[in-house]
Amino acid sequence: MENYLRRGVRGAGYRIGKRLDRAAVSRAHDALYLSDAWTEATWLGAQALKNPLDLWVYQEIMVETRPELIVETGTYRGGSAFFLASICDLLGAGEVVSIDIEPLRDDYPAHPRVTYLGGRSSTDPEVVAEVRGRAREKRTLVVLDSDHSQAHVEAELAAYADLVPVGCYLIVEDSNIGQIRKDLLPGPLEAIDVFLAGTDAFEIDRSREKFLITFNPSGYLRRVR
Repeated sequence: MENYLRRGVRGAGYRIGKRLDRAAVSRAHDALYLSDAWTEATWLGAQALKNPLDLWVYQEIMVETRPELIVETGTYRGGSAFFLASICDLLGAGEVVSIDIEPLRDDYPAHPRVTYLGGRSSTDPEVVAEVRGRAREKRTLVVLDSDHSQAHVEAELAAYADLVPVGCYLIVEDSNIGQIRKDLLPGPLEAIDVFLAGTDAFEIDRSREKFLITFNPSGYLRRVR
């Protein structure tokens, strides 16, 4: 009960925050995104292509939900997988599976909690089967950050959403891209809309957007049933 009360208070705080100048927040978001400063963010020396404000929220989610397995689609340089594994170290449990269509790189950060699956799409049936095997009976957090086309994100949601247990999260990244790059639409946000229209198992957790500048608007999906 205390958890729900605390979440309700956070939700109320978010609604109050929405009264802030939306145009100012939008400009701040665009300034950060277009500066490319976030592309230079590193975690213990490894490039982590994320908005640091979102990474802070990830560790909060991990502390609250204690995932035993984190599935990340889209490895890039491996910095975000390294970050997630480091939080697992601090929590004393958990492992990360990071998937990328590009072949494995020699310079990926090595960590005993991270398994890299390279050279195959996150929607490849063999990859999906391997991940589902690893996730069996494990508390799982899913982070989708690979091909951001609507069709691909919808395919990833179909493949991995049901791995997430009640109370845990499915995070769809870069749902902000339409704000910056109209040529990349339809993208993750449109995939989220289609996904939520077909299920009542997940809801958008707006409290996870509390820092206002997020690259994942409407992308923090919490399983509720």
